[in-house]
Amino acid sequence: MQLLLSSPTWLILVCILTGVLYSFLLYRKKLQSLWYKVLAVVRALVVSIIAFFLLAPVLVQTVSNIQKPLVLMVMDNSQSVKANSDSGFYRTDFLKQWLDVKQQLGKDYEVEYLTAGSSTRLSDSINFNEKRTNLGHVMDYINQTYAKQNIGAVVLSSDGVVNKGSNPLYKHLDYKAPLYTVGMGDSMIKKDIVIKELNLNAIAYLGNDFPIDINMASYECNGANTVLTISIDGKVITSQPVNINQKDFFKNFNIPAKAEQSGTRHVVATLSTIEGEVSKVNNRKDAFIEIIDGREKILLAYQSPHPDIGAIKEAIGANTNYELVSLPGTDVKIGDISQYSVVILHQLPSRTSASKEILTACRQSKIPVWCIVGNQTATDLLQTVSPLAKVNNSQGRMNDVQGVVNTNFNLFTLEENTVGSLPEFPPMKAPYGVYPGLENMEILAYQKIGAVTTKLPLWAFVNEDGAKSALLFGEGFWRWRIADYVANENHLATNELVSKTIQYLATKDDKRKFRVYPVKNVYEEDEAIKFIAEIYNSNYELINTADVKLELTNEAKKTFKYTFSPYARSYQLDIGLMPPGIYRFKATADGMQGAIAGQVLVTPIQAELVNTRADFGMMRQLAKQNNGRFYKAKELNELVKAIQQNTDITSMSYVEKKVDELINVKWIFFLIFLLLAFEWFVRKYEGGY
Repeated sequence: MQLLLSSPTWLILVCILTGVLYSFLLYRKKLQSLWYKVLAVVRALVVSIIAFFLLAPVLVQTVSNIQKPLVLMVMDNSQSVKANSDSGFYRTDFLKQWLDVKQQLGKDYEVEYLTAGSSTRLSDSINFNEKRTNLGHVMDYINQTYAKQNIGAVVLSSDGVVNKGSNPLYKHLDYKAPLYTVGMGDSMIKKDIVIKELNLNAIAYLGNDFPIDINMASYECNGANTVLTISIDGKVITSQPVNINQKDFFKNFNIPAKAEQSGTRHVVATLSTIEGEVSKVNNRKDAFIEIIDGREKILLAYQSPHPDIGAIKEAIGANTNYELVSLPGTDVKIGDISQYSVVILHQLPSRTSASKEILTACRQSKIPVWCIVGNQTATDLLQTVSPLAKVNNSQGRMNDVQGVVNTNFNLFTLEENTVGSLPEFPPMKAPYGVYPGLENMEILAYQKIGAVTTKLPLWAFVNEDGAKSALLFGEGFWRWRIADYVANENHLATNELVSKTIQYLATKDDKRKFRVYPVKNVYEEDEAIKFIAEIYNSNYELINTADVKLELTNEAKKTFKYTFSPYARSYQLDIGLMPPGIYRFKATADGMQGAIAGQVLVTPIQAELVNTRADFGMMRQLAKQNNGRFYKAKELNELVKAIQQNTDITSMSYVEKKVDELINVKWIFFLIFLLLAFEWFVRKYEGGY
């Protein structure tokens, strides 16, 4: 024990002198009495001690501590443990023995229980409901959480089925403590059929076919028969018998399905059970697919028949997202124009009344226009498409021009093959003249006249206050399409030019002042569902002063209500985990008109049910690598004895210095209190008060 001062030691003498002086001034007239001499000494001592505390003395004590060996009991809490014939034993008798280990090891050991699943956590609550097993995280968790502690042993009880994270064999404990492993489940190959994978596209378009890819396997089922059934939203679309002709059997199925109804569809694949199979839960897999009625309706209005029209129709038809209606300009029903996403004008505008009516209807309905200029186009009327689409002094003359891609174009990107192919395509016929609006255009391709690359636009885009339009100043696209096939044996380059032009025009700018969207549209059931909300003021600046609420409705029509929390200048909402299914949401905000609706999917995790065969080989190797030993589940008592008999597992003694302010020592406080109480009592008795 050591006493340290932050002040010079000579101040101790000042403290003593202060106490003596105080006592002398108090009792100087009564020192002839023995009792008052004693009281003077008591008062001098008390005042000196109190004055000494003003020097902030620190007491340093050397303390010897003994840390018992820590035994970490880690239990695999995943579904695969109970997906076998011995699951009853693990949930009752074995679990009771596991929790009794703490009592068996007694007072000489510290025992902590952990569970392993998708992650590792400190817990003795075991229900075997985890959807994944990550044994690699067990090693990382122990290394990080128990650094510099006296770990005597680690006991890991698992079936060795790992389906998340890194292989635990590539991990090592950072301590010399042995790792004992306990094998659960059955490593014998038993009769079982299983759907290993059910793969779908994330989305499909209404009316299209989409593939359902299934991988099935069976073990020890030679000669058995099962039936594979595929259903969508409960409606069976196919049912196929499967003859299993090998002990270890594997088969892939690729089944086409029709996207008949928009929305989220629930696809289920099942195998009928066979007698004696060890697990039936892995005979089924679920998946979801989003069927989108996302086809953009495109109108192609033309002045007269032309080879370009067929070429454009083929390019548009290559994209199943587009539905094309092709009509002469005079046959277009003006009242139907509002239903189109994009209107393509080939060699229009013209001086006909039909052409004017089409353009007027497009402007009124705010329909984007793609104008393809040719020798029949009334170039002096191009400004009715866009004020920037002017060609002055043309006088009907045309130039032979090739296209050169503008490297600074940034509305969208093109594949390298398209960029390289375009300059090699045959010339188009483009209007001769002055293009006064080119400085305000986004030019995709310039006109190359002979060997000179000009700054005149060949393929360009205009966006005036949200009104989009595209301009192809040339005819002869059909030649490009033929050249594309000759050079590349496909039409990918010309298809891309058309598809991305329409895609840009059809994409609507989001001008909503209230927006709500999930962070992801598809979640797995062990992922928390999260939403983001945004509110904009009149200047389109983010604000978060209003209350934003969300209602989430499951397939059983049960509704859950939530309130967003402000975060930075927007909002966020963490709903947490939800069971698998389709959830529809509706969000509202105070002071904002209308509601925002949508849906999210929560897909089931069945990784634990695909493979239920225990991997004792991995468990043995893991114990061997970490100076431990493998035990079977029924040998748990032997493992406890091994820990008790391991002489390397001992308590650890260490010395540490404990620093504390002297004023915190309680017995000094009581000493001062007793001295003052003694002084008060004597003075009272002697009549001093």
